[in-house]
Amino acid sequence: MVEILDPILRKDLADAKAVLARHGIVIIRYVETDLEPAVMSEVKNSISSSPGVLRGMDEEDLDKLMEDLRKVATKSTKDLVRLHTRLLAQLGTENVEDLVKELDGISKLFTWKRVSKAIDPVNRRLAKAGFDAIHLSGAEAVSDAFALELNEKWPASFSRFGDLAREAAKRLEAPPKKTPPTKKTSPKKRTRSSKKR
Repeated sequence: MVEILDPILRKDLADAKAVLARHGIVIIRYVETDLEPAVMSEVKNSISSSPGVLRGMDEEDLDKLMEDLRKVATKSTKDLVRLHTRLLAQLGTENVEDLVKELDGISKLFTWKRVSKAIDPVNRRLAKAGFDAIHLSGAEAVSDAFALELNEKWPASFSRFGDLAREAAKRLEAPPKKTPPTKKTSPKKRTRSSKKR
């Protein structure tokens, strides 16, 4: 299908897709490396700010709780990485019409609102142990570089790619222009009068 697009649009779309994929990969790497440490830092703050609950725990219980919380944070982070990787893989499809249908879903899931949901399982475990929920104020609480990618670079490149993909889908949907049929002239039949006598 993409082959029938004009070469300039096809090139622009491919370039925009490559840029978007690069930013998506960078976001995934930051989630893998920086999200869990940021969550665990907030976990330590939550625990240390509740001395009353801490007094009711011995050292072994506290170590077990911290290990549980780290496992929960790791699993939640890995789940988010898998989700983002799956969404990013959808950009590889050559079917532009199908891709356009997925754009809204992709745009909603590469956001701080969705990333911050990775904290929810950790908060449930903290609540069970009697500690306050944690809160990350925004992507910059993970790292400034992550905030730049998620809040600025990704949305700008996604917007450009989305516009080009929609334009390509619109052109592909348009019926091909029909060329008017050419009249075929058949050779004139010789009449009797034109025959030589």
